[in-house]
Amino acid sequence: MMIKVGLVEDNHLLAEGIKDKLALSEELTLNFHVFDGKSLFDYLDHDNLPEVILMDIEMDNMDGITTTREVKRLFPSVKILMITVLDDDDKLLEAFKAGASGYLLKDIKPARLINAISETLDGGIPMSPSIASKALELLLQNDNSKQINVTEQLSPRENDVLDLLVKGMSVRQISDALFVSEKTVRKHLEHIYEKLQVKGSREAIAKFVRRIPK
Repeated sequence: MMIKVGLVEDNHLLAEGIKDKLALSEELTLNFHVFDGKSLFDYLDHDNLPEVILMDIEMDNMDGITTTREVKRLFPSVKILMITVLDDDDKLLEAFKAGASGYLLKDIKPARLINAISETLDGGIPMSPSIASKALELLLQNDNSKQINVTEQLSPRENDVLDLLVKGMSVRQISDALFVSEKTVRKHLEHIYEKLQVKGSREAIAKFVRRIPK
């Protein structure tokens, strides 16, 4: 079954580059390309939604973060990957708060972009390496007392799972890294979501990154 992808990108040259990368996969099909957030909603229909939307951040006529927030309100099942030239702390946090499932830079290699889309649908939160490093830096910069409010609720193994989730790993990759079954990873994730009082991996990583108790 083909994975339907939407693209929201206002730069023609960058959009063509992303399209070329997507075309290398036989499992992906580009449903549409629009040039701003406002135009996106003309292409969203409950009967023909893309599984994943690649979303630029800086755009006229509704920026990517505002658009992401509205898409997740109207169509919560749609996964959104921010794909941007911006390596910015505030944008990173705002994107996750808005509902993004990952944060990639536009110089990403074709194979990594294709894998990131699959990882997102498998419950992962893919990030470009520099973005993952930035996220971990933000964790270390935040107040330790707030960090404890999040991590002390979890067992050592659950903290291991959440740490790998923050790094953008999928369930399968976490399973391989910890030498446990995917079923075990999913069970740990269920416990993590319950303890952190979140609905899924996106909210868990946003809470972990922000270190803000809910």
